[in-house]
Amino acid sequence: MFLMLCKKCFIQFSGSQQFRTLAAYSTTALDGNYAWVRQNKNPRLVLKKHAVPHLSNPHDVLIQVKAASVNPMDVRMIERYGETILSAYSKVKQLSQGPLSSCTANPLNETVSTSVLGRDFSGVVKSVGHLVTRFKPGDEVYGATDPAMEGSHSLYTVVPQHYISLKPGNLSHIESAALPYAALTFLSAVKMYTKCKGPITNQRVLVNGGAGGVGTFAIQYLKAMGCEVTVCVSETGYEVVKGLNPNYILDYKAEEFEWELRQLAGFDVVFNLAGDETALKYVKPTGWFLAANSPLLKAADDRGLVFGSVQSSYMLTSKVTQALYNHGVHYSWIFFTPSAASLEEIKLLVEGNKIRPVIDETFAFDKMSEAYAKVGKMRGRGKVVVDMEKFGELCVD
Repeated sequence: MFLMLCKKCFIQFSGSQQFRTLAAYSTTALDGNYAWVRQNKNPRLVLKKHAVPHLSNPHDVLIQVKAASVNPMDVRMIERYGETILSAYSKVKQLSQGPLSSCTANPLNETVSTSVLGRDFSGVVKSVGHLVTRFKPGDEVYGATDPAMEGSHSLYTVVPQHYISLKPGNLSHIESAALPYAALTFLSAVKMYTKCKGPITNQRVLVNGGAGGVGTFAIQYLKAMGCEVTVCVSETGYEVVKGLNPNYILDYKAEEFEWELRQLAGFDVVFNLAGDETALKYVKPTGWFLAANSPLLKAADDRGLVFGSVQSSYMLTSKVTQALYNHGVHYSWIFFTPSAASLEEIKLLVEGNKIRPVIDETFAFDKMSEAYAKVGKMRGRGKVVVDMEKFGELCVD
């Protein structure tokens, strides 16, 4: 038995019997590194033989990726979403850290527009830089890269040590990979809130859009903090969030939705993970409305770095002013932020059985394109995870 490699461009093959035969083989049988890469001139996802990334910074950690998840951000980045801001950020970060830094580590000298996609992962440490003190080869870790770095949809990835933590001991790599990006996005909002208002314990909270990766984590985290949690989902997301035990579940497509929301009015904080901002008027005065729909990346792509940033700043200022003037509510956008400290907090909550990953579906490594297609439909319930140790026929571009 052997692994089949063919020299065809990105292609999906079928044949369940063949897949069952080859799926059990580990990626350790592969010679070198393979990565799913965003093509430059003709944006699409292709599989390429990729050099194993090197440790260019003394704080870097080389990780063999065992599992990775696919996020809506990854799907949008195939079409170069966020390229303007992320390219500028990568260059600034490189200048601030010196000519060799993990933020731009790219052994093929490709630009951000052709980078390896993927954010969160779980895997095993293979080697460490000489200033790494928290990890050693063989450690099982999890974490997430920032979007300006080479991503995790590769058999090997390099990240700074302050982007990772030891993974929860009671989870598999597949389960662990479902957590970091969504959890860190939510916890960045929690930190913003607690910095100004104090601990988020025992608050009345609304999670609008609760069936996705961020939402399912948010519900569990808030319940662990003793909060009263109301969740807005569609009918198809009901069963997913019901198992997470929120206090109230509202169907935002139902005719009586706004009437039900009005009965529960007076929320301390709303985490708005869907586009609609109807719930803003139901936050109590001095409460918070934290939205995950920042237009910054798209505005910069459409209008350029300077004008796009100015447009987004104006929009945020307008929303902040209107929310404060009309409702007495503090308004802000939510952004993903890597944090080893937050990953360690998540680890403790998971090991204490307060939080569990919610996984919609798991795909084999060679089915990465199908995983992207699944996430692109925006109908997922929980996270979509890729098992990097299972594959069938790898078609290399």
